[in-house]
Amino acid sequence: MCDTMVKIDKGHSVFAKNSDRDPGEPQMIFYCTGSEGISSMSHPEHRNYYDTKQYCYLQDAANTLPSPYNALISRPSWMWGAEMGVNDQGVSIGNEAVFSTSGVDKKGLLGMDILRLALHNSANAQEAVSLIKHLITTYGQGGNASYSGHLCYHNSFLIHDGKKAFILETAKKRWALKEVASFASISNGYTIKKEYQDADEKTLQRHTNFTRRHASALHLLVTKANQRQHFSSSKLVHAGTSWTAMRDILIANRGTIGNMDHSMKSICLDAKPLVKTQTTASMIVEYAPSCCLIWLTGSPLPIYFPYLPCTLSSSSFSTHPFSNPAYCYAFAQERVALTKRIELATVQILEQIAALSRHLEQEFESLVRPPYEHGEKELLDEACLKCHELLVAHTARISALLPPL
Repeated sequence: MCDTMVKIDKGHSVFAKNSDRDPGEPQMIFYCTGSEGISSMSHPEHRNYYDTKQYCYLQDAANTLPSPYNALISRPSWMWGAEMGVNDQGVSIGNEAVFSTSGVDKKGLLGMDILRLALHNSANAQEAVSLIKHLITTYGQGGNASYSGHLCYHNSFLIHDGKKAFILETAKKRWALKEVASFASISNGYTIKKEYQDADEKTLQRHTNFTRRHASALHLLVTKANQRQHFSSSKLVHAGTSWTAMRDILIANRGTIGNMDHSMKSICLDAKPLVKTQTTASMIVEYAPSCCLIWLTGSPLPIYFPYLPCTLSSSSFSTHPFSNPAYCYAFAQERVALTKRIELATVQILEQIAALSRHLEQEFESLVRPPYEHGEKELLDEACLKCHELLVAHTARISALLPPL
């Protein structure tokens, strides 16, 4: 399951998401173009149900679009699409699985493929909203979105461009849209009732309560989506627009660092062994007038891993290590393996690892904050690459603390 949120205050804003998926699924941080992986498959892991069906629907949709914008995404290893990302125009999108009383179409686009198509073809949040509506009404949404089992769902999206933010909730080809005033969070349940600014024709004609009409009460009970959404929303009321304020929400767990809660109620989620889902990646985007600064874990359980700063400069898409697909996949695999070892560690070591990660973030902050605040993009690029080097050293340091598998 997942949680996505945004906070807008006095011209400053920040966007954030935890991606909760199968604990064994690598999720790749990746600088990409819109054409990458369309003419031929580029995902390093394969699933028959995706390769033989979903990928064809994706190609049909992608070939009708120009896809002029590059994007920095967090991408499950077996698909083209992304759980979350931001494009070079500053449009950020995160999607959530939502469960409707209406069955999911057998044919259609995966929510993650819809998200990435929107990133590559939207100059602002409103354009992203329009394209997502077009995609679900033209191609539908459906297919198996699970790494190791079977999970089909509809999608909700939180879309932000530094100025405006929208929640778009869907059920098959029905949809409802709400603009965000100052803050909002979404989880794995519908939130829009009758307060939508726009909706599909049938919803508008009947003035439908979108949540009441579509939400599956059984899935809400299982996913604990309302509890997580209420928690994140209550924290956003008093949170600022710093990336660390959002980080503190994303790493929140009802247990302790040394003894995590394993229910579905925590934002930093590790529901094993009862439910096979875990926070597998995390992203924060902070907006300044001149540029964006993106903080990504590329790692499960961000309570134990540092957020790494990245930029959207044109050079990053060709020179950053995360522009190399092979490196992206190896990095993601390493993080999954490292997490498995972390889960075997003692309370003392877990607390030490978490403290080291938060300390490293302070080092990152001291490097990137001055050039970011002054709009010095070349110096910011250099600082982000230095942070990546420090992360590699940090990985070796914590690996030495851990027991072997």
